[in-house]
Amino acid sequence: MKILMATMQLDIGGAETHIVELSKALSRMGVEILVASNGGAYEEELKQAGIRHFKIPMHNKSIFGMKKAYYALKQLITEEQVDVVHAHARIPAFLCGLLRKKIPFRFVTTAHWVFNARFPFNILTNWGDRTLAVSDDIKDYLVKQYGIHPEDIRVTINGIDTEKFSAQTDYSAVAEEFHLQEDKTRIVYVSRMDIDRSFAAHKLIEVAEDLNKQISNLEIVIVGGGNDFDAVQAEAQAVNRSVGREMIILTNSRTDINRFIASGDIFIGVSRAALEAMACEKPCIIAGNEGYIGIFDEDKLQISIDTNFCCRGCAQTTAESLKRDVLYLLKEIDDAERARLGQYARQTIKEHYSVETMAGDALKMYLSIIKHKKINETELTEMQDIEKYLAVPYGEKKKIIDVMISGYYGFKNSGDESILRAMVDSLRRERPDMRIMVLSANPKETRRMYGTEAINRFHFSKILRLLRRTKLLISGGGSLIQDVTSNQSLIYYLSIIKAAKKRNAKVMLYANGIGPVKNLKNYKMVSTALNQVDLITLREQSSLEELRRLGVTQPPAVVTADPAFIIPCASEEYVKEVMRQVGLPEGKKYFCIAVRPWSKLDKNFDRILAELTEYVQQKYDLMPVFIPMQPLYDKEISNRILRKCKGGGLIFKDVNSSSILLGVTKGAEFILAMRLHTLIYAAGVGTPVIGLAYDPKVNAMMEYMGQKYMMDVSNMDLNRLKGYVDEILENKTEISQALQVISEESREKAKQNTAYVLQLIDGKTEV
Repeated sequence: MKILMATMQLDIGGAETHIVELSKALSRMGVEILVASNGGAYEEELKQAGIRHFKIPMHNKSIFGMKKAYYALKQLITEEQVDVVHAHARIPAFLCGLLRKKIPFRFVTTAHWVFNARFPFNILTNWGDRTLAVSDDIKDYLVKQYGIHPEDIRVTINGIDTEKFSAQTDYSAVAEEFHLQEDKTRIVYVSRMDIDRSFAAHKLIEVAEDLNKQISNLEIVIVGGGNDFDAVQAEAQAVNRSVGREMIILTNSRTDINRFIASGDIFIGVSRAALEAMACEKPCIIAGNEGYIGIFDEDKLQISIDTNFCCRGCAQTTAESLKRDVLYLLKEIDDAERARLGQYARQTIKEHYSVETMAGDALKMYLSIIKHKKINETELTEMQDIEKYLAVPYGEKKKIIDVMISGYYGFKNSGDESILRAMVDSLRRERPDMRIMVLSANPKETRRMYGTEAINRFHFSKILRLLRRTKLLISGGGSLIQDVTSNQSLIYYLSIIKAAKKRNAKVMLYANGIGPVKNLKNYKMVSTALNQVDLITLREQSSLEELRRLGVTQPPAVVTADPAFIIPCASEEYVKEVMRQVGLPEGKKYFCIAVRPWSKLDKNFDRILAELTEYVQQKYDLMPVFIPMQPLYDKEISNRILRKCKGGGLIFKDVNSSSILLGVTKGAEFILAMRLHTLIYAAGVGTPVIGLAYDPKVNAMMEYMGQKYMMDVSNMDLNRLKGYVDEILENKTEISQALQVISEESREKAKQNTAYVLQLIDGKTEV
């Protein structure tokens, strides 16, 4: 894997240090790293690590400068055949956005800071296909200010090399250079000396004379350079003249930050510099332009992490607060307490800010874009087969479409989207270079979520044109062949099938649930269209029986399983964080409810479910969690029932990830569900379920799962439901074990769908 880091320059700064440390860590992990920038102080460090640097003037905001950088960057990406370009600043990201209109490449970014989001800056900012944010508040900023989808952002850290930054660092070289004496009590401050970064430096100088009167042999070392350096230097020189000695020492820009930090007794600063000082076991005062946290200790851990040690949203840095905390650290506590604060600081770095974790986050981002996966659901183990995905040059489009997928996609229905996710992932695992086209109600969102091509499902002229060069049309999965929803939807799906056959494309019904077809006039239309297809795979046995009843006998028909059975489950840790954000107290057990609107609901449906949740809360102390599988329709009825629940409850706002929903389902004590794919999720993870039947497909799935706990939504019975809950919770272990057996069998059957697709694409006729 070859990654290009693109940034403005490599002068002294937190973001620049982050890039250098990240590049070195990834290089140690076996990733080939290239760095492009206008160069600077850190070039030599990259060279020592064996990382190639290419000088491109991406710091220049002039039209001429950006034009020169544009062509140089284009040449570098093309000649080096870069797998992923990782931009770390606004100008490089802007150039990458322009370049992608001319040449195809994978493009990701890291948000190190917040930018001006007003016009015209907002339209000049490009965040790529995936983004790393160095704190949660920056992630929130990206979502609110730029409309980036939360699932395209991963929160990372400023990883610190704890060998380079430690209390044992030898600082004799800088001590000799700047005449630092052993008998001094030394404050070290590190920051870029730019106008928007140097506020705390000015405040420190403001109180320096007062501190000098109370602290013997005081010495202040200010490390950093920038456009405000001269002003800082002038203030420092005035203080030095007043006290009659060089009490404040300015170093200007340096790369040996670790040595200066190691020389100090305490540290003042923010962001990455503060983390580096913590790694050196220095008591730290977190203070900067954005705000003031103060002395870092156990009480300040959470606010420091939440703001990435940048103090955003905190109280302003003042001369009084700096003076108070410096005196506390150097006058009011003893050496043992200072040592304890330093040790706690280093332990915090080891637990939360390792450079290996930072590199792992970046690598997961690269894997997610290469494998068309979600950034927060990608694991490092997926690196094992990465070469298979890199074998075909990115963006090299075939004229032939391998697979066109027709189904109920782009409507934000979790069940149908889980089918598409499973299909695309399983096909890409076998054929990474497969060209997949999806017919979607929201092509832009589909392209973003799955990394496939997509066109509007009603753009018929384009669909017909593309079908002429399509090998295989997949119709499904889901329950497409039915007229309960409407005659129009049935006509739509059958028309696409007939158009594909007319243009010599093969057609496969993929893990379909068939029926019900109630209108006798539709029988002929269904049998005529489906008797032309090449292969049918079905979700359950009852669908095969319905198919035969409709007169479909010509194509081979095989009962497999719903593709949702092969979706991986999100990690337990990630699901816990999701549930925390929903509002579930830590350690609280819960059950899930997934309902949908339906014309034939029992008139007391809402009241009965509300009373059932109260019963479960009172008897078993379980929190009800409502999951709107298709939020546009399900939120209203879910909220309606929730408002009637005297004991309260929780509701998901919008979860598009089937892996997360699987994880949530796995953590539940039981599930109460109308939505088919909630039943499938439950079966897949072994969670007991009560089926609320509104459609024959729910009955069929409950029968397939071997589950007897089912009730017709038009004839609700509260006492029976209570009995179901009691029986399920009393026999949960046995029920879960039986479901896990079904799940394993279904998983193997679901994999057959992919094998059949590949056979049809390859021209094999035997099934």
